[in-house]
Amino acid sequence: MAKRNVDLTSKEWRDIVFEGKNKEFGAYEIRKNSDKRHNLAVLFTLIGLVVVFICLIAYSKYSDYKAEQDAIALQEQREKMAAAELLEQDQQDEPEPEPEPEEQKFEQEIPEVPEEVLATVQVTQIAIVDADKVQNEVMDMETQKEDNTARGVVNQEGSDDADKFKAVQEQVIVKEPEPEVKPVEEEIFQAVEQQAEFPGGQAALMKWLSQNIRYPEAAQQNDIQGRVIVKFVVEKDGSIGQATILKGVDKDLDREALRVVKKMPKWQPGKNNGVAVRSYFNLPVTFKLQNQ
Repeated sequence: MAKRNVDLTSKEWRDIVFEGKNKEFGAYEIRKNSDKRHNLAVLFTLIGLVVVFICLIAYSKYSDYKAEQDAIALQEQREKMAAAELLEQDQQDEPEPEPEPEEQKFEQEIPEVPEEVLATVQVTQIAIVDADKVQNEVMDMETQKEDNTARGVVNQEGSDDADKFKAVQEQVIVKEPEPEVKPVEEEIFQAVEQQAEFPGGQAALMKWLSQNIRYPEAAQQNDIQGRVIVKFVVEKDGSIGQATILKGVDKDLDREALRVVKKMPKWQPGKNNGVAVRSYFNLPVTFKLQNQ
């Protein structure tokens, strides 16, 4: 009788089954090689399971990576849309340029000068007439030299002072005021080929703002935060000028944003065709409380 504790897949069991039988028969050879086949089958099954497990892990990793890339692309798209909306809103909120004041013309008052008439004595022309037709007395040359009266074509009453008459005539002549020449102000460009830039780029600008902004105490106590947009001009030498609030949040935050913008170092100016020009720049300054 066979042992109860004999393994059915062992060699001992095979010998018991084929004891006294023809071992040259094909069934014995099949039974003899069955252990090897069983081991290979188990090995291949394990290898297959490992390959499937690795594939599942790789697919899971790829799915996570794909989802992360999609999220990054979606976030970038949202940021671009937000930047485009902000730029469009800034252009809509940009105040219209104030009309230039009309040039005031001052008319020079012409002084009223009393009319001064120079007294003259008609110069008597020589003519041969009858004695009874003589109307004006003829004055000889010596008498005319001694007389200081001015000579004219008619007799006329007036001032005997010729110098005074000349001075009065000079007062009547009024010189026209020379036109005031105003200096021509160079154009300030809204858009340029090469935009003005903070020294070191955008990252350096954000770092400089974070180091120099002082959050107003009143705004902290009242839990006020937000983004202030400051518009300013970058001059040709890089200096900052004409800083104004384009979009405000609170008077304290607006005042601090203006202060820190005016304190900025010189920028790299904007350029057109490689030449530095004056240009506008809109800078958002964000105020955010740390506990938010």
